[in-house]
Amino acid sequence: MWLFGKHIDLGLLFAPVWLTWLASFMLSQDILSIDIPLWFWVVFVLIIDVGHVWSTLFRTYLEKDESRMHKTVLGLTPIICFVLLFMLASESIVWFWRCMAYLALYHFIKQQYGFFALYTFKARIPKLKKLLNDKYVLYLSMLFPVAYWHFHKRNFTWFVEDDFLSAYGFNETIWNGLIMVYWIIILLWVAQEIYLAKKNSYDPSKGRILWLLTTAVNWYLGIVFFNSDIVFTMTNVVAHGIPYLVLIVMYQRTKQNNQRKIPFTQIGYVIVFGALFLGFTEEYLWDFLINQEKAQLFLPLFEYPNLSPITQAFFLALLTLPQVVHYVLDGFIWKMNSKNPQLNILFKTNG
Repeated sequence: MWLFGKHIDLGLLFAPVWLTWLASFMLSQDILSIDIPLWFWVVFVLIIDVGHVWSTLFRTYLEKDESRMHKTVLGLTPIICFVLLFMLASESIVWFWRCMAYLALYHFIKQQYGFFALYTFKARIPKLKKLLNDKYVLYLSMLFPVAYWHFHKRNFTWFVEDDFLSAYGFNETIWNGLIMVYWIIILLWVAQEIYLAKKNSYDPSKGRILWLLTTAVNWYLGIVFFNSDIVFTMTNVVAHGIPYLVLIVMYQRTKQNNQRKIPFTQIGYVIVFGALFLGFTEEYLWDFLINQEKAQLFLPLFEYPNLSPITQAFFLALLTLPQVVHYVLDGFIWKMNSKNPQLNILFKTNG
C-alpha cells in the first residue's frame, strides 16, 4: 500500500533519497572531505531545507479554513516560542544552539515516524502482538546513528560546532558489535512484517517497509558510514525536506480538487516559489545580521552591523522563530482528528 500512489511514492519520496546515496558513493574522498561549497548550500540548505519550513504557511496561516480550525495554536505558538527563544539566547548562545540542535533532531525523528504512521493508517495494518515493536524499531533506526555521533568525532555539525554533547573514546570493538546488532534488528523486523502479513492475510505495505529501511540506511550512511559534511547535509536534508514538500502539495491538490478551485500545477508553483522567496529573505537576514559570511551571494547593501549581545539575542530568536514554529505546528496539523478532516480525504483518495 502506498500513500499517494506507487509512482508518486517511489519517484518523489524514495528516489531522491536513494540518489543521494548513489552520489555519495560516487564522490571521491577529496570531495567528501571539503567544506560545503556555496552552490551546494544554496541547493540543499536554502532551497530544500529552508524552503520546506516556509511551505508550512500554505497549510496554516495562508489558508482560511486551516487558520480557523487551528486558531488558538496559530495565534499563541509564535508568541510563546519567541519569548522562550529570546530568554534562552539572552542567557547563553551555546545552550541556545544546543537546545535548537536537539529540538531539530526530535523534529526530524518525529517526521519520519509521522510518515510511517501514515503508511500504517493507509494500509490498515492490524494491531498484532509483535516481538519487535514497529515504533521502537523505527526510533532505533535513527537514534542508534545519533548515539554513535555522540561518541565519535564527526566532520559535520547540526548547526554549530559542539552543539551536541559528546563523549569520545568508547571501545570500538563494542561499537562494531552494536552495529551488527543494529542491522540484525532492522532485518528481523522486515522478516517479521512479511511473516505476519502472510500468516494473517493482509497487505504488509511495501511503502511502509521501504520507509523504515530507507530511514535506517539513510541515517546510517549520513552519520556513521560517511564522515562527511557534504554527505550528511545531502542525505539529511533531502530525506526530510522533499517528502514534506510533497505532502504539502498533495494535501493542497486534494483540497483544491474537492473544492474545484485551481489546478495542481498552479498549486505546486505557488507553494514552491512562495517558500523559496520567503526562505531567501530569511537567509539574507541571517547572513546580514548574524553569520556575515555569504556576501558573494546576498550582496548586502550596507556594511555588516556590529550587534550588542542583547540585540543579537533578539535577532537570533526572531530568525529561528519560523523554524521552531514549524516544529511545533507539525505536531498539530498532521494529526488524524476532527481539526484535520482533509487528511482523511487525502489518504482515502490516494492509493
